[in-house]
This record gives sequence, structure tokens and C-alpha cells, in this order.
Amino acid sequence: MDQLETKIKAAVQESELDAVLVFGPDNFNYLTRTVLPFADHNPNRRAAALLPKEGSPVIVCPPDWSQAIQDQGWKGEIISYDENSAVGAEALVNSLEELLVSLGLDRKKIGFDASRATKATMDRLQRKAPGAEWMHADQMIASLRLVKTLKEVAHIERACKQTDMGIVWALMHLEGAVKTPGYNIAEFTERIRVHINENGASGVGLLNTAFGTDGQIYYTPQRGWVKDEELFRMDVSAHYMGYWANLGRMGVVGTPSPEQEAAYSDNLRLKAAALEMMKPGVACNEVYAHVARAAERQAVGLWKEPGIGHGVGASHHEAPYLSLGCSTVLQPGMTLALDIYTYGPRQELIHSKDVYLITEEGNRKLSWYRNWDRLYAVTGWRATH
Repeated sequence: MDQLETKIKAAVQESELDAVLVFGPDNFNYLTRTVLPFADHNPNRRAAALLPKEGSPVIVCPPDWSQAIQDQGWKGEIISYDENSAVGAEALVNSLEELLVSLGLDRKKIGFDASRATKATMDRLQRKAPGAEWMHADQMIASLRLVKTLKEVAHIERACKQTDMGIVWALMHLEGAVKTPGYNIAEFTERIRVHINENGASGVGLLNTAFGTDGQIYYTPQRGWVKDEELFRMDVSAHYMGYWANLGRMGVVGTPSPEQEAAYSDNLRLKAAALEMMKPGVACNEVYAHVARAAERQAVGLWKEPGIGHGVGASHHEAPYLSLGCSTVLQPGMTLALDIYTYGPRQELIHSKDVYLITEEGNRKLSWYRNWDRLYAVTGWRATH
């Protein structure tokens, strides 16, 4: 039994619940330590994991996912259900009803991830097992996920390396084609995805590149062509065995102008201010307030609405949040993506998003593969790598 399995089992044993049932792909991955193939892209296909206080855990899923789960080392039971046996979630619910009855849980307290379960699914389950007491377990699961084990941190660190390598490899393609024959933005974006997967990632989530004035907003369709003298932003999240990196990188086509370099340096100064505060015992909103004050003092435009970062783990955006409204106190073992947005000469959004582990001494960068302390200048010469 590994460290994470022991931690989860102890939490269920100590709770008032007789079992925990999860539906969300992120919670499924966390509680079972297995990854469902492309589950985020198939919301109509559902799986569930049941962790009873007494007995072995059980996964209920479509038959073609069962082999992938076994291949990842799952030692519990797997129940495959026929998706064609009923409409919508009914087939999953029918299998869950049989499972709850067989384990004597149909009249017990069952916690579930209410933020991930659809109302239709829960309405059906409550009709099928009216004697069960259904209780929200979101807070319990979120609290467990806040602090990572050493193995979880290793997975996140590996995902960071794979993601950065994919970005750099795509930039190497762009170096060779920025003038002739030229690249369109959609093709460059796809290169990032392909190279992240080639470096061993098990999935890519958020993926966006924004060139020039398109970078004034967070997301734009991937359109148009790469042009000289433009700042560009590369945002991507990817996972290794279900544990996520969430990175943002900045480049410029050609030699950066003094204004572009100065704007990027402003952003890095605020990032350094945040890192001074990212240590055990400091509340998330204190980190945010410190950066906001530094931005005012240095007269740097700060985009405040999204906050300045968030947790990563079994999902690419999770608690805790480096924002004004989050008073969570940082602890060793928390992993956060630090994400401070400022503005470029043409009001482009600028950031340098990295993932950090909170340690006993302060913090440690997990996305260390390349030092992004300067804008990546795409000049056509690969020696710039």
C-alpha cells in the first residue's frame, strides 16, 4: 500500500461515512490512482469509483476502459456495464444499484462528489436506493488533495518537464520556418500538443497560443499567421498519469524591442515578490495582497480579476487559490501554479507561469526544464536555444 492509498483509506475510515462514491475524472484518478482514457473529452461516458469503509474498492465503467485500468495496476474489483442497455446514465446507475445492494450499502451513509455528479444521475440513484443517506464529500476530498505525497509531486514535476520540452520543440520548428514558408498559428499550436505527447505526457488539456493584439484577451481562436515583431503567449496544461502541469510561456518573433523587454521584466519582478511570500504559514490572500501592493508601488499594470495563481494536482486548476478571497494557509506539500498577468506595449497580456512546491524552507520550482527569465526570441537561428 503506497503513501497516497494509506492516506485516502485512513480518511474514509475516520469519517462518518460508510463509503465514498466519486464520478469526476479528477477525483476518480485521485482515489484510484488510475487515469480514464480521454474522460474529460467524453462527458457522456461515465465511470464511478466506490471506496467502502469495509472491503475492497470497486470501479464501475464501460467495458473498453476496464483493460486500461487493469494495465495501470488496479488491484480492486472492476464492474463493466453495457452502455447500450439503457439510455443516458441509467446503465451506470443500474450497475451501481446492484453494487450497493450486494455490499449492504443501500441503507448506509454514502459520500459523493456533488460538484462532479449530475443531478440526473443522483436523482436516479436516490430512486434506486431510497434507503441510502447521500452526503456531500467534496470538502473531504478537496482537503485530501491539498497536500501532495512525494509520488504525486514527482508526477507533477515530470509533467512540467514534458510540457516545457514540448513547447521548446515546437519553437524549434518555428525557428526553421518563421520566414519561409511561414507558419500559421493553428499549425504552431498543434506542434506544441504533438511534442508534449511525444515526450511522454498522458494527456493535453488547455492549449492556446495568442500572437500580437490577439494576446490582449485570455483566449482567442487559433487563426492567422505568425508575424514579425509580435509578442506571443503559449498557454498549455498537460498531465502525466493524471497529474497536471499548467504553464504559460512568452516569446517574440524577431529581436525583442526595449519596450517588450521592459514589460517582461516588470512581470518577473512581481513574480519574484510573490515567491518571497510563498512559504508555509502565509495565507494565499496575503501573497496576493503583497503582489498587488508591489504592482502599485512599481507602477506596473496588474490584471487582478483572475488572481495570481492556483493549485495543480489531479486537475490543472484546483485549490488553493492565490486570490483575495482565499484565506487558505500554505503548507509543505502544496503545489501551485504562480500566474501573474501584466501588460505589454500593445496591452498584450504577459505572464510567466511556473509550478512550485511549498517546502519547509519556502518553495521549489517544479517546472525547471528551461529558464524563461528572458523572452524567447524567434530569430531563425536555432543557436538561441
